[in-house]
Amino acid sequence: MFAKLFRGLLSVYRWVRSFCLNLIFIIVLVFFITTIFSSNRLKIPEGAALLITPVGSIVEEVTSVNSFSDLFGGNPADNEVLLQDLLESIEISARDDSISSIVLQLDYLQGATLTQLQDIGRALTDFKASSKNVYAIADNLSQSQYYLATFANEIILNNIGSVNLEGMSSYQYYYAEAIEKLKINVHIFRVGEYKSAVEPFELSSMSDAARANYEEWLNESWQLFVDNISQQRNLNSTQFDSYINSPDEQLALFNGDTAAMALDFGLVDQLRSRPEMRNYLIDQIGLNDEGTSFNQVPYQNYLSERRVSLPASLGGNQVGLIIASGTIYDGEQTAGSIGGDSLAGLIRQAKNDDNIKALVLRVDSPGGSAFASEVIRTELLDFKNSGKPLVVSMGSVAASGGYWIATAADEIWASPATITGSIGIFGIYPTFGDTLNSIGIYVDGVGTTTQAGVYGLGMELPESTQAAIQLNVEKGYERFLQIVSEARNMTPEEVDNVGQGRVWSANAALEHGLVDKLGDLDNAIEAAAMLAGIEQYRTQLVTQALSPTEILIKSVLENLNLSSWFSPRSKLALFSTPLNDIYQQFNEDIQKLLLSNDPNNLYLQCFACLNTL
Repeated sequence: MFAKLFRGLLSVYRWVRSFCLNLIFIIVLVFFITTIFSSNRLKIPEGAALLITPVGSIVEEVTSVNSFSDLFGGNPADNEVLLQDLLESIEISARDDSISSIVLQLDYLQGATLTQLQDIGRALTDFKASSKNVYAIADNLSQSQYYLATFANEIILNNIGSVNLEGMSSYQYYYAEAIEKLKINVHIFRVGEYKSAVEPFELSSMSDAARANYEEWLNESWQLFVDNISQQRNLNSTQFDSYINSPDEQLALFNGDTAAMALDFGLVDQLRSRPEMRNYLIDQIGLNDEGTSFNQVPYQNYLSERRVSLPASLGGNQVGLIIASGTIYDGEQTAGSIGGDSLAGLIRQAKNDDNIKALVLRVDSPGGSAFASEVIRTELLDFKNSGKPLVVSMGSVAASGGYWIATAADEIWASPATITGSIGIFGIYPTFGDTLNSIGIYVDGVGTTTQAGVYGLGMELPESTQAAIQLNVEKGYERFLQIVSEARNMTPEEVDNVGQGRVWSANAALEHGLVDKLGDLDNAIEAAAMLAGIEQYRTQLVTQALSPTEILIKSVLENLNLSSWFSPRSKLALFSTPLNDIYQQFNEDIQKLLLSNDPNNLYLQCFACLNTL
C-alpha cells in the first residue's frame, strides 16, 4: 500500500516538475517571438518629464544574467542601476524638445559612491543649462539621496518625512575572538604599516595606524561632500554641524517635526503630502493622457527608445572603453567582478581592432588577486607596445590591485572623490586542525618531503612554510614599489613613503604623484583621443561576446522591460534592515576568504575602500 502511495506521489511530482519546466519554456518562447515580431514603438509624450526612479544601488557594471534561473529567480542585477544608463538618459533628454523637465523620485535609491553621485550631478547641471527644470520628490531622504536632490531646482519632501544626514564612516566587524573560540588558526602575512585589510581576522578593534589613515581620507571626502551640497543649496558648514551633531537640541526646537526642521534649515524647498506633490507636478508639467498623474516617461523606457547604438562594424576612429569593476580574481569572471584572464582577453581584443586608436580603462576596484593583477598589467603594457595610447580613468576606488593595473597607463585620471593608493600586499591562510580536533576529528599520515600535504584542510602550516610565504609577500611588496617607481618616475624610497598600504584621496594622490590629473570619464576619453591624435571619433565599449542564451535573455530584458512589471515598492523587502545588514557584512567578510583564488595566496586589496554613502 505504502509502495503504491509512494509511486503515486512520485508520479505527481514528476508531472508537476515537467509542467513547470514546460510552462517556463513556453513563457520564454512567447517572450522571444514577441520580441522578434513586435514593431510597436514607445510614444514619447510632448512636454513629458523624464522620471528617474533608481531602484537599488548604482553600479559601473551590472552583474551578468547568465541563465533563465537568474532571469526568473534571485538575479542580483535586479537591485542594480547602471550609472551609464542614468547619465545617457539625462544627456539625451537635455537635447530632446519632447522632454520638458526631470523628476527625481529618490526613495528607492539604496546605495551610491560619492564619485557616482558627482557624475550624475554634473549631468543634471548640464540638463538645467538647457533651460529645463529638475524636481526632486521623496518621502524621506538618505544621505546619498539628498546629495542628488540638491541638484534639483526644487526639493519637495513629504510633510511627515525627514532628511537623514549622518556623516561618513568606516566600521567593520572584527572576528579575532570568535576565530580563537572556534580554534581556527588564521595565518597572516603582510607588508605595510597601513595594510589593514587583514585586521578583522587578527584583531578585535581597529589599529592606531588604520584609524589615523581612515580618519584622514574620510574627513577629506566628507568635506568634499559638504562643500558640494553647500554650493548647491547656499548653505554653510556651521548649519551642517548643527543639523547633524546635535539632532536632539535642534529637533526640540521644532517639537520633534523632522520635516519642519529640514525646511527651516534650508535643506528642502517645500513640504507636501503625496497627493499634493502629484498635483503640484501636474500644475508644473501637465496632465498625462490617462488623467491620473503628471505627464511623464520612465527613464528606462525613454532610453530604450532614444538610444542609438552604433555597431563596431561601422568602423571609423574609435576610443575603446573597457570597464574593470569589482574585485580582481584569477581566471575567467563574469561582469560584476574582474577576471585576470577575461579582462586580458578584452585588452587583446582592443589591441587587435584596427578601428580602436586608443584605449581607456575605467578602473573601479579595491583590488584582489596579485597574480591576476599582474596578468592584467602585463597585457596593458603589451597594448601600449602596439603604439596605441592607454589612459586609466579611476572611478570610486582604484586601490591596491586596482592601482597596480593603473600603473601601466600613459596617463592616470582620478575622479575628485576617488580613493586610491593602498600600495601594499598580504597573504592570508586559515587552517582548521585545532577546530577539527575539538570535535574529535584528527589528521595523520606520511609525506615524502617537509612540504608534502601541508595545505590540507586539517593540517597546520609548518614554520618553514610560513617563513617562505612571508618572504614571498615581501618580494611582492618590493615588486609593487618597483612597478610604481618605474611608472611614476619616483624612487622606490619615495614610493615606500606613500605606500605601506596607506589609502589616499584623489587630491592627496595628485599631490604625491600617484595620479596625473583630476577629471571624470569623459575627460579621460578626450585625453586618450588627444594622445592618439584624432579629433573625430566615437567611444566603443569593448565587452565579452555573449553566449546564445545570454543574447536571448538580454533581448527579452531590453525589449519587454521585465523590470517594469514590478513597482519599486514591491522590491523594498529586498533592501536592508539592521539584521540583514549584519548578515550581509558577515557574509561578505567570509566570502573574502572563500572566493579569493590567487594561485600564490597573495592579495593586493583594500577592503575598507568599498564603503558607499
